[in-house]
Amino acid sequence: MNTRAIDMADAVVRRYKTRDPEEIISRRAIKLKDIRYCHDLLGYYTVILNCEYIGINTNCTNAQRVSAMAHELGHALFDRKHASSGQAFQDTYFYSLDNSKTERRANTFAAELLLADDAVLEPIGYYEYTADLKQLEANLPSRCASAYRAMKYQELLQEFQYAHSGLITLDEIAQINSIEKHFVDFKLNILADKGYQLPFLPELHNDFLKDSMKNCNGNEVTMD
Repeated sequence: MNTRAIDMADAVVRRYKTRDPEEIISRRAIKLKDIRYCHDLLGYYTVILNCEYIGINTNCTNAQRVSAMAHELGHALFDRKHASSGQAFQDTYFYSLDNSKTERRANTFAAELLLADDAVLEPIGYYEYTADLKQLEANLPSRCASAYRAMKYQELLQEFQYAHSGLITLDEIAQINSIEKHFVDFKLNILADKGYQLPFLPELHNDFLKDSMKNCNGNEVTMD
C-alpha cells in the first residue's frame, strides 16, 4: 500500500475541506489548461519556468475530467521535481499505468482523494457484512480447527453475496461520484490494505485510460 499517497490525499482533504480536484488545483495556483485536437492525450502535468500546468482534454466526459484532474494533481504533489527538470507527465489510453510507480502512486492518491471510505463501504454492504461476521465469530466454538473456521467464513461470504445480489454495483458507485470506475477498484484495494474485511474485492483494473479519448481527432496539443 502506498501510504504516502494515501496520507497526502487525506491531508489535502483536511486542508482544503473539499474532494473537488478542480477547486484544489485552483487554490494551489496551478494553471489548468485545455488540450485540443489530440487523438490520445487525456491529461498532463508539467512545470515551465517554475509555473505548474495541468492540461485536460476537452473531449473528456465529466467523469474522465474529474478523474484525470485528481490523477494529475497527484503528479503535482509528488513529482514536481521531475517535472521541473523537463519531464512532462502525460497520460494516454495507450499507457499501462501498472508499469510505472509514479502512475500507480498518482492513481492511489486520486482514488483516496475522490472517495471517502464510507462512499464505498456503505453501498457495498460492508457494515451489514461486518455485523454478520461478528455474529459468526461469537457462535464459533472457542477451539475449532482453522480449516473449519475458514469454511464457515467462506459460507458466510457466499450467503451474504447471494442475499445481497441487488446491492449497488461498482459502476453505479462511480456514476454517483462522477468518476471513472477504475478508481472505485483502486479504492477497494486501498480499503483492503487498510484492514477492512470487504464482502468482495474485484481485480484491480490498472489501465483506466484504455477506453478514453476515442472521439478525439488529430494530434496537436494546444494550451489556452
